[in-house]
Amino acid sequence: MANYLTWAPDVQQLDDGSFIMYYSATTAAVPNGSKHCVGAATSPTILGPYTGLTDALFCPLSRGGAIDASGFKDRNGKRYVVYKVDGNSIGHGGACGNTVAPIVGTPLMLQPVGADGHTFTGNAVALLDNDGAADQGILEAPFLTRSRAGVYFLFFSSGCFATSGYTVSYATATNVTGPYTRASSPLFRTGDGNGLKAPGGMSVWGDNRHMVLHANYGGGRAMYTTLIALKGTEVITT
Repeated sequence: MANYLTWAPDVQQLDDGSFIMYYSATTAAVPNGSKHCVGAATSPTILGPYTGLTDALFCPLSRGGAIDASGFKDRNGKRYVVYKVDGNSIGHGGACGNTVAPIVGTPLMLQPVGADGHTFTGNAVALLDNDGAADQGILEAPFLTRSRAGVYFLFFSSGCFATSGYTVSYATATNVTGPYTRASSPLFRTGDGNGLKAPGGMSVWGDNRHMVLHANYGGGRAMYTTLIALKGTEVITT
């Protein structure tokens, strides 16, 4: 892993009280810096310092690399990491490199891991992929949670972040490995009357009520907060 173009950190507390941080970074295995992999680092305290693992956690370079990892602990104690296979980095052009046919897959993957947050305990499973041009060839920024009723909610962004087609969406399942069914429409998108422009990249606090996301603001991006409720297979914004 290279030490530049590093983004998308996610910190999880492990059962022994220590912490693991997942992050995306360019890889030195590709000289032009066009591919990212997911790394992990651990620390006994949340403030660090964090010590990186020797090898990348996810680095499928033949499929474009990997980004946007986040951890999930199920109610039965099992741990998983969800991440995006970065197929748009090997796409054939257009918005964010992947709206020109043939559109490359950008599957959101689920990897079971052990109590240390990084040792694989089974095979990765693809949960959802982009729906071609309707998603501008992109799904990314997965975040997984489970409602009290036992429904799994897979939040994600679709579309190119540099366009008004970027959204926050979700899909639901009754099993952590799926199959996942998309909601009928995005949760947040440009033009819905909420004032958000190109919203994406969300996360939900452990209470499944408090959500943060980012959207265009001035000449850059800003963080926004909102309240949600998980009811049945729907996400209600409040």
